[in-house]
Amino acid sequence: MVRLLHGMVIGAALGAFVTATAADRSEFTNLAKSRYVHCAFYTSYETDPATGGPILVEGKADALMLFHGIDARRASARAIYTRMAGSRNVTVVQTGKAIHFIDNVAGMYVMTTVDSCLDFDAKRGICVTYGAVNSRHFDASVLYDPDKVYEKIKNDADPGFCDHSFIGIQEASHDAR
Repeated sequence: MVRLLHGMVIGAALGAFVTATAADRSEFTNLAKSRYVHCAFYTSYETDPATGGPILVEGKADALMLFHGIDARRASARAIYTRMAGSRNVTVVQTGKAIHFIDNVAGMYVMTTVDSCLDFDAKRGICVTYGAVNSRHFDASVLYDPDKVYEKIKNDADPGFCDHSFIGIQEASHDAR
């Protein structure tokens, strides 16, 4: 029941996906500093009759991604994608509008773009759930102008959401003494 309720909350938040506020650069900075970023994407979904936006239920995603080892300054991260075997190196491009994770797969680009804040925690002053899309395309200009490519493909991309974890938390294997 709790899982269903949480899925309905995410679904309701994402029902307003089209009108979500753009995340400011500091929110992307927190995401880029995170130890892990988890994303879920949907190729099929119900439509919210009130907003026309997608209803995305947690646990019903068609594809999952995990980004780790994120270093926005070096434009690098590692990614695990449920549609490909193994962990892969990806390019990270942070712009004023979004943060893009780009994987070059033999000339095809798998691009995850995180572009909005869906759930802002005012108490901690951080975004905890982000709006995102995942696309596959052959436009090599994504490596030097990802915002422009994103604008072209965003309506055909798979919608989803991402969250980050472990900001400022020590790993269990490191003794804090």
